[in-house]
Amino acid sequence: MEEITVTLQSIVAHKMRSILTMLGVIIGIAAIISIFSIIEGNTANMKKEMIGGSNNTMEIEYDKKSSFDPKLRSEKEAKKPNYLPTIGEEQIKKVREVPNVIDAGLSYQTDTKVYYKAKKSQGIVAVVTSNIDRLKQLKIIEGEGFDSEAFKENKQVIYLDQTLYEELFKGQNGIGQYVEVKGVPFEVKGIFKKEQAENDAYSFAEKEAYIPLEQAYKIFNELDIAPKVIIQSTDTDKLQVAAKQVVKVLNKEIPVSDYGYGIRNLEELQSSLEKFNQSNFILLAGIASISLLVGGIGVMNIMLVSVTERTREVGVKKALGARRKIILKQFLVEAVVITLLGGILGVIIGMLGGYIITNLLGYPYIVSILSIIASLAFCCIIGIVFGLLPAMKASKLDPIEALRFE
Repeated sequence: MEEITVTLQSIVAHKMRSILTMLGVIIGIAAIISIFSIIEGNTANMKKEMIGGSNNTMEIEYDKKSSFDPKLRSEKEAKKPNYLPTIGEEQIKKVREVPNVIDAGLSYQTDTKVYYKAKKSQGIVAVVTSNIDRLKQLKIIEGEGFDSEAFKENKQVIYLDQTLYEELFKGQNGIGQYVEVKGVPFEVKGIFKKEQAENDAYSFAEKEAYIPLEQAYKIFNELDIAPKVIIQSTDTDKLQVAAKQVVKVLNKEIPVSDYGYGIRNLEELQSSLEKFNQSNFILLAGIASISLLVGGIGVMNIMLVSVTERTREVGVKKALGARRKIILKQFLVEAVVITLLGGILGVIIGMLGGYIITNLLGYPYIVSILSIIASLAFCCIIGIVFGLLPAMKASKLDPIEALRFE
């Protein structure tokens, strides 16, 4: 305790020199803490975007079981059941009762042509439940919303995305006009765009049109349609667990066959993403460690100067009976205190820097207690390693020679 008090007094007495001594350690630790927060924030952000989008949603599809689980891959041709019970509001209600599911919707979709008089455009046409705008983050930019009476009453109405609308009605007012899908006329009720697509680097533009769920029988052959159930969870971490439970619920509603409901295997993607970010962290942390190494050399240099300045002090202590290990301990403690103080300042600056940068980039801010503890422990090790040589030099001083030192 006495050594710590003496060291702190020395640091206060030589503020500028102490700060310059600690500078390398401060920069190195601040860089590591900031890098960790940025990479962890980026990983969490990418996971969220890839797995649950920006609103924690996931699609559950109907397809070959082998397409969901690589372990089930087989040479034989997968066979569909003779019939597929229609999924409707009753099944969606059961889905909403699954723990961690806060909302659910349904769609049947096909890639087909949409006609307006002589004009045509290819896109995805889907029959959907009326909450599709919340689940897919759609923004109505013209016309009525999905909560319109016409949509709720399952009338022959259609909503077009902005791109599809502009292709069919360039320079015209299309609201209230009729377009044809597979020979069936639908009144254009609204135009929408995807809010997520504006800021999402992982989404891609796709022309889409939505019509009420009960209109499905007019444009689909029942044997060919494949439903998609969209669920929304409270957060990304609970989304996959909830989706797996929903898959079990839905598969109980259909006959056993080579087909079923499932979610695409995202574990490999998550694992690759984490490995990629770990590699980045190791690379950048390695670069930041060079600063720590330079900081350690600076500490050793200042401690050697300190030993020279305090030679007479060491001589007096030895003359009064102080043993070598006492002198060794005193200078080692001083070196550790300096690097530890530098580490604490580095952690504070690193946390602040990480907070500012992640906010600017739009990433979640994540601080790892483990990384802070590891950084401070590393500072102590640096203090011991680079303080050992000056401490040994001081402990080996001859008391008579030390007392004669001018």
